[in-house]
Amino acid sequence: MKVDFPIDERSEKFLKDLESDEDISAIISLLLSRKGEDFSNYASIICFCFREKDLIDLANVKTLPEKVKSWAKKKMLEGDPTFMEFFKRLFSLYSSFSQTEEGLSILGKRRSIFPEIYVFHRLRDVYGYSPKNVVRRDCYVVIGNWDTRRDRTREEGQKIDIGAWDPDKESGQCYECKVKFYIKEKEHQLHFLEAIRDHSEGKIHVFLASFAPKKVVLRQLNSFFPGRDFSKINIFGIDELKNL
Repeated sequence: MKVDFPIDERSEKFLKDLESDEDISAIISLLLSRKGEDFSNYASIICFCFREKDLIDLANVKTLPEKVKSWAKKKMLEGDPTFMEFFKRLFSLYSSFSQTEEGLSILGKRRSIFPEIYVFHRLRDVYGYSPKNVVRRDCYVVIGNWDTRRDRTREEGQKIDIGAWDPDKESGQCYECKVKFYIKEKEHQLHFLEAIRDHSEGKIHVFLASFAPKKVVLRQLNSFFPGRDFSKINIFGIDELKNL
């Protein structure tokens, strides 16, 4: 089966420019250096604290899990250098945008790069055993004669956050990544993932991945789309990502 994930060169340049930001680069490096609960705690702060004032008063962020609040308080009291660097960088990033609806929307687009890059690097590790294997970001999808550049409109969605393929095993994965899961007005992304799975005859497993807990993601999905069948899509929350 012919499978490819052609890169959008303009998007690739934009992402590289974005990743060159000093604060974003430092946060990405820290996330990639953490595993298990440590990673989960850092990612949870990014997920549930999305405004400058959330970072100023972590204890009163209602959606932030209590275990993460306790962990962060302990790290602060200890003056843990890794945590303090993370907090400084995240606060610098957040405070560089106006705390208006427009500013927070732009910041949200910056925050979305964190789960995408994390999953991308973990998949490169998983698929790194062969130079034939392909792992690409913000890419179109080609499966046989189906080419999303030609066969889907922009409104329907043409690109996936991450695509991975092993031509020898004829198996792969595609991911749509979110920081805090909200997809109420973007059901086309669900249709897109299902179309990828169907066109690949199940050889490409499709995922929704989020820094939020899986139970939160599922609760929101069932609330947004009551009665909808999600059996074709794998859901990865923070607990699944920390073990990726």
